[in-house]
Amino acid sequence: MIKNLLLLVLVLFKPDGDKFLNECALYQKDSYFKQKVYAEHNFKSFSNLKEANEIVGPESYDLHLLNAGVFFATNKVREDKRLQPLVFSSALRDAAVIHTQQMIEKRFFDHMNNKTRKLHSPDDRLKLFGVNPTAMGENIDLNYIAMPSKTTYLQLANKIVDAWMHSTPHRKTMLSKTYSHLGCAAAFEEKDKNGVRYVKATQDYSLEK
Repeated sequence: MIKNLLLLVLVLFKPDGDKFLNECALYQKDSYFKQKVYAEHNFKSFSNLKEANEIVGPESYDLHLLNAGVFFATNKVREDKRLQPLVFSSALRDAAVIHTQQMIEKRFFDHMNNKTRKLHSPDDRLKLFGVNPTAMGENIDLNYIAMPSKTTYLQLANKIVDAWMHSTPHRKTMLSKTYSHLGCAAAFEEKDKNGVRYVKATQDYSLEK
């Protein structure tokens, strides 16, 4: 009886971000890179994986592999600057997935989502997954690759991170000593434009005790 009550409480108070994740077909695909890779690799070992060095095709790609690439490329930059690597957070990753997906589907590029009220601000999105950090930050990026694609997952991840490094406010967030956790998400737009395919990306940072 007590066990059943506890399960009921967990269901009732479960953050409702899953509703939006269920709308992302690529997120629902099973992948080793969805969770296990973060505990089993760092940038060096990740970059040696066969999958990380395969061509990323916008028509059929592993969203979780690309997300992991951006995460590890970010920690590589931090370690190069003698900063502590950030800890992976699946909740932050999921919030980033939702924002990236919304920016693509709703055709906007901004930290504020004026298309979906529940997802309006970075703070709103984090709360959907039960994250109430002491401090938080967010980076977004609009990038592209030439088509047909000859770009690998790792190359695209590095390109996205390099773009943030060449922007003063984004670089400041990425190299901040304030944050402890990170989640990343990058996804392609649906169609080519003038011989390229655009990709949008989100990083969510938090300080969690």
